[in-house]
Amino acid sequence: MSCEYCLKEIDEKYMIDSKGNQFCSEHCLEEYVEDGEYSIDPHPYEDTYLLIRSSYIHLLESWEKSLQKVTEDLEDAVDELMEDIDELIDDHYDFIFTEGDDGPYAWEIYQYTIKLRELQKQIFAWRPQRKTYYWISGSDHYGIIDANEEQKHEKICAELYLNGYEEFLVFLIDQHQHPYHWGVNYIFERRDMAEEALKVLLPFCSKHGVDVSLMEAHKCEAHCGDILEADADTYVNSWFYCYSCKESDKHGVFTLQELEMELAYYDNDEEERQVIIYEREDWCAPFKRKIKRSCRALNYEIPLWAD
Repeated sequence: MSCEYCLKEIDEKYMIDSKGNQFCSEHCLEEYVEDGEYSIDPHPYEDTYLLIRSSYIHLLESWEKSLQKVTEDLEDAVDELMEDIDELIDDHYDFIFTEGDDGPYAWEIYQYTIKLRELQKQIFAWRPQRKTYYWISGSDHYGIIDANEEQKHEKICAELYLNGYEEFLVFLIDQHQHPYHWGVNYIFERRDMAEEALKVLLPFCSKHGVDVSLMEAHKCEAHCGDILEADADTYVNSWFYCYSCKESDKHGVFTLQELEMELAYYDNDEEERQVIIYEREDWCAPFKRKIKRSCRALNYEIPLWAD
């Protein structure tokens, strides 16, 4: 299809007038009106059409950049965006019900609800471009390390200091200490810096029986901020989680059998359903999000009690 005014091929940002003529942009529509005796009559659906069109274009241009900037709870951020689009679509239920049979604007509004559903599928399938970190690891302990390992760490630090590496030691601990792992565990954003640090550490660590290695790592995509090895066991539905967040059971999607069991249970138990609807327990909101996520993944209608 081509623009009524400039004859260029139109793209997804095209717009129409009340007669159904298509234009590549607002500019071409305005020029078309100004250059001729053509005029646009007021139309009751015009504002609704312009609003859903601009909302769709804004989402089309911004959703990926917006999600890529999210630093934690990415899966939740996607869920929230999907719900916002659900609300936008539901606001135009009348046009969906009639399948846009009331003129060009009504037809276009209906088409945008379909486009928004397609966009939801694209967003749901999206996964981030994960930042890779470089982890010098000499311990698997979280939090406070045991006495033996603490003594080894103190000896390593002392020898680094006595051998002229005071600034290096301060730099490691202040700037690169792993946020969750203590002792000899340091996180770098650049491989070359990590490799240089490892060269310095190796002889001192070996002397005290501490095995160190350099591995690629990612940050947990939940809220905790942990950084851990990029291992296949830490993925849930292609999202990357630490072991603690993975075991929380709030992430990912249900299997088909699990989903059908959950839907049947809450459909048949009014009392428990009310608990979910009014989110009377802390687990209810994450559970509802997982239900909706699973319904989207398995092409099930989202139950009213999960909204």
